[in-house]
Amino acid sequence: MENNTDHSERLSPITVQEVDVDFLPIVYEIIRSVERDFLDNSVKVQESQGCSLKVIDLQKKLDIARTQIKRLPGIELNKQDQLKQFEILQTQLRLKRELLQKYRNMCSFETSFK
Repeated sequence: MENNTDHSERLSPITVQEVDVDFLPIVYEIIRSVERDFLDNSVKVQESQGCSLKVIDLQKKLDIARTQIKRLPGIELNKQDQLKQFEILQTQLRLKRELLQKYRNMCSFETSFK
């Protein structure tokens, strides 16, 4: 039987913007539930159960975020390798910009002779 990590590695990569890390509303609800002081014990029990469900929801959301983060491209690289890859990409970008500028200059030079 396959484990979840093998399955998540086969999924397509996602972007940082697609990672759902909006935990603040759930954390706020949990804190609000804990801070309330109820006089009636039955209300305290219901609120405690509700708070437990919110904690479970938060745990599920954290698990989903972990799975999504594992799908980010380059996450398997260490910091040094990521920086090296970043430098390579920056160099490629600089070279492509230089080529585009040369092409534009060449085109403007040719049109000036027509």
